[in-house]
Amino acid sequence: MINTQFYKDIYYNYVRPNLVYESVYDIDFELLYDDGIRHLFFDIDNTIISYKEDGVSLQCLNLFNSILNLDFDTVALISNNSSYDRVNKVAKQLKLPAVAFACKPFPFAMRRVLEDANLNPKECAFIGDQLMTDIILANTLGLKSIFVEPLDTSSVSKLRLLQYKVQESLLNKF
Repeated sequence: MINTQFYKDIYYNYVRPNLVYESVYDIDFELLYDDGIRHLFFDIDNTIISYKEDGVSLQCLNLFNSILNLDFDTVALISNNSSYDRVNKVAKQLKLPAVAFACKPFPFAMRRVLEDANLNPKECAFIGDQLMTDIILANTLGLKSIFVEPLDTSSVSKLRLLQYKVQESLLNKF
């Protein structure tokens, strides 16, 4: 017999995001700041730019300029992408620090970022498009987890498309 409570506990403690938005452009960053969030961490791929984009759009530049004007102590990029060139190019365009090949959901790289800067996890938010990497990482470390819908599902692999379908099912399940 399957213990459904076990799976619900896993979902509610690790997989379920604290907040869900259609895109990063829908997030009320002033409200996050007013709620005590001082450190923002963003996934890159399919969160702020699609996989097929080479750089950030003017809309994205404007968003991050407005975020930086809110006086968050930290705004950084944390990516699983192993292309340091891609991650550094986006980071340079946004004038933000970045970590490439972070191996999310494993907490090692993110924990090191938090510890090196002596950050309180309760003052941090992680924004990403994947439940199984970004949201699990945030929830594991006690950060506010913010899920955004993937920007573009038309140019992803079949495996990633399947992952997105599972995510959609999980978001509607409980």
